[in-house]
Amino acid sequence: MKAGHADPAPGHLLEEIARLREAVAARDAFIAVAAHELRNPMTPIRGQIDVLLRSMRSGAYAPERVQHGLERLEWLIERYMRRATTLLDVSRATTGKLRLVPQPVHLASLIREVVSSLTPLASFAGSVFTVEVPDCIEGSWDRLALEQILENLTSNAIKYGEGKPILVSAELQGGTAVVHVRDLGPGISEADQARIFERFERAVDLSKQGMGFGVGLWIVRQLAQAMGGEIGVDCSLGQGSTFTVSLPLEPGNQG
Repeated sequence: MKAGHADPAPGHLLEEIARLREAVAARDAFIAVAAHELRNPMTPIRGQIDVLLRSMRSGAYAPERVQHGLERLEWLIERYMRRATTLLDVSRATTGKLRLVPQPVHLASLIREVVSSLTPLASFAGSVFTVEVPDCIEGSWDRLALEQILENLTSNAIKYGEGKPILVSAELQGGTAVVHVRDLGPGISEADQARIFERFERAVDLSKQGMGFGVGLWIVRQLAQAMGGEIGVDCSLGQGSTFTVSLPLEPGNQG
């Protein structure tokens, strides 16, 4: 070793290694979140394309029907692009820097939009949606964040609901909107309920339910908390699951 050149302090090396490992973990976490959030909206897009293709191949179509289908597809793709744009903001939730933009939202209309976009997937699984939401509920929320919350919860209900009916309902409790998404699937054990909202956690066997990253409910919690709300679950094995999201109507306590 040349004179005047000392070895780097071991403590400094350990800190640098820890920093690099944390950076790699953050990158991997973002990739997993992105994969989950960009995969979900593709289902209604593919469904709309399938409808148009079947109509064209069978010859049972009319120009106005094709136009309507293309307009619907355009709307779905625009929503997909908006979601991709917001992924960077969602990824900032890992550092507690997530900031959302509240705007007036009519809750019943948004819930019906989400349910409508997922109805083909529910039908394929054998499930039927029931929506019970009063028209009077309006609040100031980040619309896309709320849309992501609803889509994650309803798509989970389809995935784990075993083809049984799914109920999406909402109510006012003082200055808070409370949304419930209920399925009649196998339910979740008490032990699993304590961890399903953590990142990369799932309460089911991947080999039975297909591939997934276990980030959907973590994202829901991050977005709900950023809007001053919270999420909880009420269920037991064999009795289905009810996920409940509570959000203040006004943005005073949001992100």
